[in-house]
Amino acid sequence: MDKQSIKKSLTELRKITSKRNFSQSIDIIITLKDIDMNKQGKIEEFVRLPSGKTKKAKICALVGNESEAGAKAADKVILSSNFEKWKKPREIKKLAREFDYFIAQADMMPQIAQVFGRYFGPINRMPSPRAGAIVPPKANLEPIVTKLRDTVRLVANKAPVFQCSIGYEDQKDEELVANIIKVVDAIEHVLPNGRNNLGKVYVKSTMSKKVKL
Repeated sequence: MDKQSIKKSLTELRKITSKRNFSQSIDIIITLKDIDMNKQGKIEEFVRLPSGKTKKAKICALVGNESEAGAKAADKVILSSNFEKWKKPREIKKLAREFDYFIAQADMMPQIAQVFGRYFGPINRMPSPRAGAIVPPKANLEPIVTKLRDTVRLVANKAPVFQCSIGYEDQKDEELVANIIKVVDAIEHVLPNGRNNLGKVYVKSTMSKKVKL
């Protein structure tokens, strides 16, 4: 997959994308082949986009009271002393949908699982060590938050396909190309047979049809 062919596909995508009163997300869709997902199980990868995205990921920190100062870089901080206030399923579900990533203090994980796990788990919002989102007490979260703001999570579970946003239509083609290459390379490296498991790759905007890369 070379840069020029990706640029050509992005040009085609821009032509068929109707203008809206908001900047549409540009998604990548990666299909897999010659892989039995029932045997393989869930494949998950976190990728930091080299060019980032116009709209940054939102981060919530779930930490102990002693870690409050170091967690200020997050968009929202929920201290362990307030965990007991989160009792209504509707409010926890709303919290899970509001944020892209949750950072957790390691020794708080049992409490976090008990209070939030039932609602975070099904929509893949539980703090993940693979994303660097499990931290020690009193950790400075600024570098982790900075990283996660430009990180995308790719998951293939029962269906052999990955899909995620790699940017927005108001970004330059060069930025989107760099992000696409990074994501495809990352997925290739986590597949059991590497490139041989890669099927077709597409890009699409929020309101457009798919364009093959």
